[in-house]
Amino acid sequence: MSLGLTMTSDPVTQNTMACGPTIPKDCQSITMYNGVCFNIDRYGRVGSAVPSSPPECRIEADIAFLLDGSGSVHRDDFQRMKVFVKNLVRSFEGKDTQFAISQFSTEFKVHYYFNTFNHNNWQPQIDAISQLTGWTYTANAIKRVVQNVFSSSHGARPNVRRVLIVITDGESNDWSDLPGATNLAENEKIVRFAIGVGSAFDSRGAKRELETIASSPSNEHVFQVGNFAALETIRNNLQEKIFAIEGSQTGGESLKMEMSQDGFSAAYVPGGFQMGIVGANQWKGGYVKYTSSGRKRGSYEPLNVESDSYLGYSMAVAQTRQGSMTIVGAPRYQHRGVVMVVDPSGNFKKIDPFLWQRIAGSKVQSGLKFFGMSISQSSFDQSGDLLPDLAVGSKGKVILLRSKPIVMVEATVSFSPSQIPIQNPDCSQPLRTKAKICFTMTKHSSVNQASARINCNFTLDSTRKAPKNRAYISEKQRMTNKSFDINLRQPKCFDVNFFVEPCPEDALNALSNELTFTFEGLPSEISNLSPSLALEAQTTTFHPLGFEINCGTDNTCVDNLKVDFNFTRSLEVKVGIDELLNVTVSVENSEENSYNSHVIVTYPAGLSFRKFTVLQGRIECNSLDSEGLLEGTTDCTVDKPIFKTNTKAFFIISYGIETNSQLDKTIFITANATSGNNEHSVSSKLYKKKSIPVKYSIFVTFESTLSYNNFTFGKDELGKPVQQSIVVTNDIRTLNFTVVIRVPVKLGDKDIWADSSSLQFPDCQRDKDEEPLVKDFVAQIQKNKLVDCSVAQCRVFKCNMFMGRLDSKTLKISANLSSRWIQQIGLKSAKYLLTSTASLEYDRNQYIFFSTGSNNNPPIHKIEAEVEVYAELDFTKEIIGGSLGGLALLALLTAGLYKAGFFKSKYNDMINANEAEPDGDEPE
Repeated sequence: MSLGLTMTSDPVTQNTMACGPTIPKDCQSITMYNGVCFNIDRYGRVGSAVPSSPPECRIEADIAFLLDGSGSVHRDDFQRMKVFVKNLVRSFEGKDTQFAISQFSTEFKVHYYFNTFNHNNWQPQIDAISQLTGWTYTANAIKRVVQNVFSSSHGARPNVRRVLIVITDGESNDWSDLPGATNLAENEKIVRFAIGVGSAFDSRGAKRELETIASSPSNEHVFQVGNFAALETIRNNLQEKIFAIEGSQTGGESLKMEMSQDGFSAAYVPGGFQMGIVGANQWKGGYVKYTSSGRKRGSYEPLNVESDSYLGYSMAVAQTRQGSMTIVGAPRYQHRGVVMVVDPSGNFKKIDPFLWQRIAGSKVQSGLKFFGMSISQSSFDQSGDLLPDLAVGSKGKVILLRSKPIVMVEATVSFSPSQIPIQNPDCSQPLRTKAKICFTMTKHSSVNQASARINCNFTLDSTRKAPKNRAYISEKQRMTNKSFDINLRQPKCFDVNFFVEPCPEDALNALSNELTFTFEGLPSEISNLSPSLALEAQTTTFHPLGFEINCGTDNTCVDNLKVDFNFTRSLEVKVGIDELLNVTVSVENSEENSYNSHVIVTYPAGLSFRKFTVLQGRIECNSLDSEGLLEGTTDCTVDKPIFKTNTKAFFIISYGIETNSQLDKTIFITANATSGNNEHSVSSKLYKKKSIPVKYSIFVTFESTLSYNNFTFGKDELGKPVQQSIVVTNDIRTLNFTVVIRVPVKLGDKDIWADSSSLQFPDCQRDKDEEPLVKDFVAQIQKNKLVDCSVAQCRVFKCNMFMGRLDSKTLKISANLSSRWIQQIGLKSAKYLLTSTASLEYDRNQYIFFSTGSNNNPPIHKIEAEVEVYAELDFTKEIIGGSLGGLALLALLTAGLYKAGFFKSKYNDMINANEAEPDGDEPE
């Protein structure tokens, strides 16, 4: 403990104090160093230790719980989650720890902020939390905790450890936003623990989410258990890690009295004593006040002192007319050190480290050695000039130094006319103006005579560079100088004539005129001492010359500004569709002139200023887009410098919307009207705040194949296979959505498919079948040859998908087609289109389908199968008819030939031939 490292005595009571400022105490991963002092009276009796006991180990942290209340968490498991929170809170009771509890699903809800969490009745508060149910939007919840929960307005403390514990059971729906959310938390120095529970975290993607949520290294900040019942097994481990975090801060950002080293210095004061606490508050330091009996009565711990200053390293007490003054040293303040004087009320001032006056021994007398080795503690007027003298020792000699008288010199400037008139619109005619400059000398020391030489420079409109200056003495000259002597008897004044160009368009920017002077003390006739100028004298001053403001007989301008705005042709912000959000601003002044009028518009991060368009009035706008958590600001001047009575102005501010902008579900725009007038009418409307919902564009496409099948009418044919592919492609952004597929399965009382139970889609869930709208389907199908869900009972399948940008997924229809449904239509030969459909379901409060037209509804994709039916052919009638027709044709041909004499002529030829032949053989 190093007892005796500090000792001090009280000359009044003859008591002695001995202190040991290095008592160690082990607190988990941090070793505290405190101290103790003992008061020893004049008889050698040792009093009790002060303080009486060392401080306890402390955990100072703000811990926020973020609970997954989505629908995938079973009700019993959610109760176990709350039990875990209660047990962990109980572990930190009495350790200067605050808690906040939030829950997330599709929505985000803060149950208790740090300043609304009741430390005396916290268990019923946790029991009263009910489960939200819904989707799992983890990234959005983390952002909301960082921005809203860890806020000073909700009780978060600035210099304590910040801890976020996220408990979740499944993959999030906004996983792509997690890196941005965790970076936001990292920038705010929030240490994050991720607790993954349930079987949903068996996937590799979910493990990556846990590692993304947690602080680095992930193996020390990620807890993964198989079920909610195992939460209790990690409570002690988590508690130890939070203790370790608190103690591992090498910079000591959260340390208060852990390293105070009480008694590093000590001093007696009337009625008690003080002990230096050099290591308190990140080694800023200070001291603690005690009564003579050792009871603590207060402390001095200035938080505006820099860390590592070691205030209290040394301490002394001086008695003055105002009471006891504590002189305390901080040797490492700004790496140079400083000495502070603290009055009884706790007010302090630094002893100026700069030299007021440096006296070199060689300037006093040659040959002096070790000049300044000793200085007289009291000052006396040895020379009789009513000024204190100082005895300074050197080796072998003592030198008596006389004090120089101190005087103050003040300068004033007045103008005639006192203001620049703005009624004359002609800026080419300069206004003759006069400045009266006066210097006055007063004494700070007890002297009757003092004089000095003053050299001064007076510069007109000094803040503007030529040739933009509006005041001048003569062409190209705006500075004059003068030298003169001054004394204590009377002021010294002189005039400067110059010209001002009256420019009404610059009525609120005053001319800033600079006056500088130098001081040279002159020896007095009696004491031959030259005065010195007081250090607080202002050798450079600025004297404004403003423009007159016309405010009526009461000289007070009361304007009546009314500001309003609307979102031009926009009911919502469509990220990825709209390139601009146009804000049309209107402002009017219905009473006295308004000077230097502005409209300041704020807009959220994610929007960027593009341009402004003036509709009416003189408008100039400058904008600064948001940085970090700050809002963007557009500052527009209105009819500068004077927004006159009964005047209106209109303008449009256009903000760009990037495709990858990340905005809240609802954004807020504000407009605030201001002016340089001291008063505004009570009926003014200076502030307007409006909200507009935000939706993100999505674009999903479907592609499918066309199949063909045919049947013979009247035959009961089963099992014609049908295979169709549906390719789903997601564009623009990562999306959680549902593909709804409707397939006709029954026409009337006839099944369309041979086995409807075989009609399945992998990874999709069957929903309730839908009945057709048209009951008399025969006439409609005969007319348009279309079999879809309007005439047939349809089976509905819902396929939940989570797809990244440009991802594709293929769904397949594979089943056997029946022919039983065809006959009831009554057409023996026809071509039908058997049409299934694919459509989208998504969160329409968050997303909007990208479309070039005004209708942003997603299209319904048709999946078509061509089914042809034809009658069975019977050739019996055709054969009989063909035979009879052939015989009839033969008879007709024979009759025709007969009538033409064909057969008769042939017969005659044959007879004639036979008659001409002789009997016997023909001779050779």
